[in-house]
Amino acid sequence: MSDDVQLYLGDCLEILPTLAAGSVDAVVTDPPYSSGGQFRGDRAKSTVNKYVTAQFVNRSEFSGDNLDQRVFMVWSSWWLTAARYLCTDGSVLCVFSDWRQIPALTDAIQVGGWVWRNIATWWKPGCRMIKGRFSSSAEYILYATNGAHELNGEATVQNVFLCPTLIGNNKDHIAEKPLDVMKWILSITPPACTILDPFMGSGTTGVACVQTGRNFIGIEIDPKYYAIAEKRIKEAQLQIRMEM
Repeated sequence: MSDDVQLYLGDCLEILPTLAAGSVDAVVTDPPYSSGGQFRGDRAKSTVNKYVTAQFVNRSEFSGDNLDQRVFMVWSSWWLTAARYLCTDGSVLCVFSDWRQIPALTDAIQVGGWVWRNIATWWKPGCRMIKGRFSSSAEYILYATNGAHELNGEATVQNVFLCPTLIGNNKDHIAEKPLDVMKWILSITPPACTILDPFMGSGTTGVACVQTGRNFIGIEIDPKYYAIAEKRIKEAQLQIRMEM
């Protein structure tokens, strides 16, 4: 790609140990939640069946979303440990979760050697409301640091952010996050730093890095999504060059 973007196709548990220690300033990522169902049979369903409600929308499957909670915590602690070894002191970790996996993921963060600091909330307006229940209109970002808290972020940031979800043909991945959400998260990291995303998906974190002047290291296990991410990031780089 270029010196400021490095993309890898493969399993992050295999690729992370090959990267240079001290090469990463922040980890910003959206791993599979493995929470789409109450029972084992529910979790074993395809991600399309679990998460796509509009059946006329075509979406590709993504892997790694069928673990039970104990295995999810162990697996998460593996990649979180491997990612931290690459990070500079004080590096930031921001990892997405839904409400069901917050206990397991916060445990895994601490097992991985990170210091758990806070939870930020992405508030998604327009979700279906059900009388007598709280809405499921939020996803969460678990925030931690590699050791002491370095106060060198780009901005002072509220830990609640209002942004609609992507719908229909406006997204390439079932779990794709809006670009504005990723830019909100990146604003707590230093300018011109290097961001690692071990679960790159369709590349939104990489696009946000390109557009905000940050370096990016992305890893994706699925060749289809890797190709989509590579294309989107190249297009973002081209747009930046045209505007210069």
